[in-house]
Amino acid sequence: MNHMRTWSVVLVAALTAACGAEPEEAAIDAAPATQPAVSAVAEDSTERMARAVGAGKPGAAVDLKYEFASKPELGVPVEVEVALIPTSGVESMTLTVSGMEGITLAGELQYDVSQARAGEVYRHTFSVLPEQAGVYYVTAVVTTTFSSATLARTFSIPFVVGSPPPAAKATAEGAADEEAVESLPAQESSR
Repeated sequence: MNHMRTWSVVLVAALTAACGAEPEEAAIDAAPATQPAVSAVAEDSTERMARAVGAGKPGAAVDLKYEFASKPELGVPVEVEVALIPTSGVESMTLTVSGMEGITLAGELQYDVSQARAGEVYRHTFSVLPEQAGVYYVTAVVTTTFSSATLARTFSIPFVVGSPPPAAKATAEGAADEEAVESLPAQESSR
């Protein structure tokens, strides 16, 4: 038993000593030199755009960003600019845009890119006419083609028109046909 305890202490000491075995100079040399990414950020023309909410797993073959030309208002059409950014391997892609009840979409609702290049930004514009106040979304389906496979990904572009109605507050009083709830004092019991 004593022999096992001695070996345990020796093993823990050896592992602890091995954690910091690299000299400081070697650790400094091993750190990669990083260049400031200012130029990459400055060149990103979609920096101000919002990222669309994608359904499904992350790591899609295309990234979708969007920007409204102005705040959506009731009865006033507003342009929406969409930016598609494919990843490597995407040969072609098709964007199909659809709305929901309460909004009308106008313009080209389908956009095709026959020879997509990875990292390049492909822009498309359409307009939205809100017919009533509320919370809405535009659905954008991007179908990408790889060597011989086709993959579709659905994105949502949410927006609010006007002021959304306040949420109903829960009340302690029930409806007339419901049974009343009686509050009782708490009692502690011991077992």
